[in-house]
Amino acid sequence: MGKINNFKEGIKESNHVINDIMFLYKFRLKETYFTRMGGSKLKFTDIILFILNFVKKSLQIELDDFFNKVQKSDVTITKQAFSQARRKVSPKAFIYLLEEVNKWFYKNTPFNTYRGYRLLAIDGTVIQLHNSAELREKFGYIENQNAKVARAQASALYDIENDMIIASKIDNYRTGERELAENLIIKMCEYGTYNDLLLFDRGYPSRDFINFLEGK
Repeated sequence: MGKINNFKEGIKESNHVINDIMFLYKFRLKETYFTRMGGSKLKFTDIILFILNFVKKSLQIELDDFFNKVQKSDVTITKQAFSQARRKVSPKAFIYLLEEVNKWFYKNTPFNTYRGYRLLAIDGTVIQLHNSAELREKFGYIENQNAKVARAQASALYDIENDMIIASKIDNYRTGERELAENLIIKMCEYGTYNDLLLFDRGYPSRDFINFLEGK
């Protein structure tokens, strides 16, 4: 199966997960959401697909394009209505979708390796968040002379040869890179290992971290 066919099959698998009624039941935040009782024009699948579409223009332009060109619908959804509907969906839906597609990919495709190894890399970064009091309390902040600014620490486990994110995590700004890396490696082991070779930059090695790796 070639790369293009793998991509097409991956899209099919994603659609299968997204359109499964159990996916809705599991990741809507209340039982009344996305029913006639809930009274929303936006379907659960609309919200998932729109977010996966990666907004690049203004939110309203993207919404209009999505419903006119992708969904072939003349319904008008305001950005306020979308923001309200989005709050009805658990963010864990996207973690689950990533996990399911990754499981499918590694079990059903002849994925690329480097000299027989699945070549993986872990790295972290500090990300800027919307500067709300809620996010400052949850994730931490940096402070300058004028204000406190919300920040978070993020890390990802990446399959280099197959251009796949296997796992990622956003945590408190003060969380260390090694701690996040350990969490990602634990996740990787839960998902299944495939003769993996892990790469880190020079900031990661320590006696405790090496002991952790040797124990896996």
